[in-house]
Amino acid sequence: MKILLVDDEIVALNALKKRVDWVKYGFTEVLTAQDGSTARAVFEKNRIDLMLCDIEMPGEDGLSLVEYIRTAYPQTACIMVTCHADFSYIKRSMKSQVIDYILKPIDYEELNGLLQQFCRQQEQAAARQEIARIVEQVQEQREEPKDNQQNRMECVKSYIEDHIREKIYVEELAALIHVNDQYLMRIFKRETGKSLTEYITERRIQIASSLLKDSEYTINFIADCVGCENYSYFTKLFKKYTGFTPREYRNQFGKR
Repeated sequence: MKILLVDDEIVALNALKKRVDWVKYGFTEVLTAQDGSTARAVFEKNRIDLMLCDIEMPGEDGLSLVEYIRTAYPQTACIMVTCHADFSYIKRSMKSQVIDYILKPIDYEELNGLLQQFCRQQEQAAARQEIARIVEQVQEQREEPKDNQQNRMECVKSYIEDHIREKIYVEELAALIHVNDQYLMRIFKRETGKSLTEYITERRIQIASSLLKDSEYTINFIADCVGCENYSYFTKLFKKYTGFTPREYRNQFGKR
């Protein structure tokens, strides 16, 4: 996990960074910022799990920053730090769903208690996600016999073959077998060992390879036959999968 400490006072910031055993609470990286704009830049490059932020800062104050974070990065938890137990601060903090706020000078025993609370919440959330995943798997197995899944995958594959010249959307395939997109992608990968995108691309390359070897169609026509209207994209994709450009492949393996 990553934590971001935000305080315009460098002495307070360094003290906070050094006085807490962050590793104890599962934080592998402790990042810092001295103003709102720097904090926003940190968020753009990192997934921040917890932000500990001073309220009173020049420029953008901590409350405005946390309101932005709550909208842009809702997965990030926040603890506010302030010199004043101002009711308006508390009210705005609560609206932004912060874990809590603490007063300066920081009572580190209190802070450790809040960090323990945060860790418990993270563990509970992870446990709920794991339980939900297991329940979903069990329901899938109960609701759909193996044969049904295989039949559905054959139906999907058949549709892909019939529409290989067209753009194929996951939503269309999912609607075809009456499931949602995520479920389709999951069971397709489980049944075939490949993602839908990988499977469709490989079939296009296989068909194009066969046409390059066994026909005299132009490369542009073959590209169009497998749903690749852009010649340069087709060439790049074909070389990625075969190691040859379409022209090189025809020269090497085509009928003499």
